[in-house]
Amino acid sequence: MRKEAVALLVGATLLWVIGRNLRVASREAHTSKSEELAQHHNTQLSDVRSASRMASSAAPVQYASHPTVGAKVSALGQADASRGPSALIPAAAELLCTSIDCATRHTVLEPGWVNLSFQPAIDWKAGGVRGDCVAGELEYIMPKYCSPSWQSARKASAGWPSEDRLIKADVHANQLPQAGMSQLAALLKGKTLLVMGDSVMEQFYNTLQCLLRKEDLEAPNSPEFKDYIAKTKPLWLMGKRKKPPKLPQQARTGMRMLYARVTTMHPDEVSAAVSSADVILLNWGLHYQRLNEYRDNLHSAFQAFEEHAAQPGKAFVFQETGAQHFKTSDRRGYRTGEWEFRDKSTDTLCQCQATEDFNVNSRNRVLYEVLGSGKYRHLQVLPFYNLTRPRWRWHFGNCTQRPNGWNYYTCCDCTHFCYSPAMWGAHMYNLLAVLKRASGLQ
Repeated sequence: MRKEAVALLVGATLLWVIGRNLRVASREAHTSKSEELAQHHNTQLSDVRSASRMASSAAPVQYASHPTVGAKVSALGQADASRGPSALIPAAAELLCTSIDCATRHTVLEPGWVNLSFQPAIDWKAGGVRGDCVAGELEYIMPKYCSPSWQSARKASAGWPSEDRLIKADVHANQLPQAGMSQLAALLKGKTLLVMGDSVMEQFYNTLQCLLRKEDLEAPNSPEFKDYIAKTKPLWLMGKRKKPPKLPQQARTGMRMLYARVTTMHPDEVSAAVSSADVILLNWGLHYQRLNEYRDNLHSAFQAFEEHAAQPGKAFVFQETGAQHFKTSDRRGYRTGEWEFRDKSTDTLCQCQATEDFNVNSRNRVLYEVLGSGKYRHLQVLPFYNLTRPRWRWHFGNCTQRPNGWNYYTCCDCTHFCYSPAMWGAHMYNLLAVLKRASGLQ
């Protein structure tokens, strides 16, 4: 019996060692395949790809049929460019990490002096600030960080972190290529930019407004622009929501921009958008829980946006859905950060947490499936997930007693981002790289 027990113990040990080696080999193989795909999957967006790789080691899977992806993947043995635009990568979905073996964990990377906690509540009366977290919305960033360099108002005020401090604190983005509003205003000279999406997209639009003033590019809205707004407004009043674009701004170059708050697809708003703007930057995502509906809506809307982007002087860009970092109560122990799977106890005791590369953002998975159809060759994709995935400490956290009254006593925000000049500068760089490759703007 003793010999049998020893033999069983030895056998179990060998099986454990073999299993461990197989898991390591699987992880290494997954990493190798992901890195190889990353070298090929976005030929036309090489600048964006480079910046995204610096932001995170995990690149979103894309398909060879889309022009922003590139079909030169013969080295992977998955597709060949000679097969034409309809050639997909059949194994692309397999390259997404869907098991704990290939998941990675984030650690705290910010310097020890950085104060990014989730408690106590943001001090809204003091200007939407808690430590080094400044609520990244217009009313809070404009008086602190958006005045032209020749005005003294840009100097740090008591209780506010300086712009230089925020840049140094953001180790996720301060080494990435940066761009500003002057480049965008020059590229879109005389054109109308419409930013559409949820409140995260509005945060980016608020940054555009900030940079417009900071770089001394802000111009009064011309009579022609006001007339244009009046003429296009009825287009936005025909459907269910009846919410025309807001926050109109004009640059000295003649570039005009507006923001439209949309969270899901409405056909009348799609029609209004293509009739109202030259360049459209859009995201739907976080407000979709039924992914089949999301897939159908993307296909429906992309048909109209494809026709729009194929015209000279026009462009359409769909921004990836950003990462959320809600603490989850998933019994399996996986951390996707999605609000739907949050630990509801954090509604009253807010705590955001790092995500893993397990089941990477389900909305972006659907997005790339839709683009993989090969039907929307003029549409561009703006990376955002990898830029936001490691930023789990850069959320509002405890946002109770907010002036707008939203979830006044149970506000835990692991979706919206504290203001970071470096993060948005890197995002601007990516946006410029995408727009420069839009066929309608060349």
